Amino acid sequence: MKEKALKREITSMYYQYLYAVEKERIHKTLDSLYKKFANTAERRFELGETNYLEKITAKSKQRQVNLNFVKAIEDVQIAYSQLMSVVQTEDNLEIVTQPLKKEALQIVNVNESPEVSFFTNNVLVAKSTRQLEKQQLLPNITLNYFQGTNPGINKNLYGYQLGLKIPLFFMGTSSKIKALKIAETIAAERLQDYTIKINAKSKILVSQLNQQQKALNYYEQEGAALSKEILKTANSSFKNGEIDFYQYILSLENAYEIQLNYLENLNTYNQTVITINYLTL
Repeated sequence: MKEKALKREITSMYYQYLYAVEKERIHKTLDSLYKKFANTAERRFELGETNYLEKITAKSKQRQVNLNFVKAIEDVQIAYSQLMSVVQTEDNLEIVTQPLKKEALQIVNVNESPEVSFFTNNVLVAKSTRQLEKQQLLPNITLNYFQGTNPGINKNLYGYQLGLKIPLFFMGTSSKIKALKIAETIAAERLQDYTIKINAKSKILVSQLNQQQKALNYYEQEGAALSKEILKTANSSFKNGEIDFYQYILSLENAYEIQLNYLENLNTYNQTVITINYLTL
C-alpha cells in the first residue's frame, strides 16, 4: 500500500511539474507580446499617433503580465522542488519534459485491489486460527495395530491399542476461541468497511472525471481553434487599424484565457485519473 501511495505521489508531482512548465510557456509568450506592444505604444505616442492613456495602459498591462510570468517561473521551481522531495534526492535531476496531455485511465476493479486482498487474507487467517484452536477441544482418538512374538508360547501375537486423549483445560481454550471469534468478526467488519468506502470513493472520482472531461471537450472541439482564430484576427485587425487598442487587449486576454483554462482543467483531469489509477483510502 505504501508503494502504491508513493507511485501515485511521484506521478502526481510529475504531472504538476509539466503543468507548471506549460503555464510558464504561455506566460512567456504573453510577456514577450505585451513587451513588444508596450514599446510600440511608446513609439506611437512619441510620433503623435496615439494618446497618453493608450501608452500608460499598455505599460501597465505589460508590467502586470510580466508579474504573472515571473510567478509562473517560480511555480516551475516549486513544482520541481516538490517532485525532488518525493523522489527523495538532493541531486539536481534533469526531468524529461513533454507536452501536457491526458493521462490514460486504467480500468481497475477495486474489489481485486491489493488492499482488499490484504483485508480478505486477514479474515481467512483469523478464521483458520479459530478453527485450529477449536479442534483442540475435540477428543483425540488413536487406534494402533501391533504384531510381536513371545518365545514362551512360540507363536506370533497380534493386538490393537485404543487411545483417547481428552483436553483438561477446556475453559481456557474456550475463552481463547471466543477471543479469536471476536478477532475474526473485527477482521470481517474491517474488510466490509474498506470495501464500502473504496467503492464509494471510486464512484465519486469517476463522476468528477466525467464532469472534467466535459470541460475538456469544449477546448478540444472548439476552444483551441477559436483561440488561434481570435489571435490571428486580432493581430491583423489591430495592425490594419480596424480595431482600437482596448479591443485588441481584450481579444488577446480572451484568447490566452481559453488556453490557460484548458491547462488548468487538463491538470485537474490528470490528477483525478492518477488518483483513480492508484486508488487507496
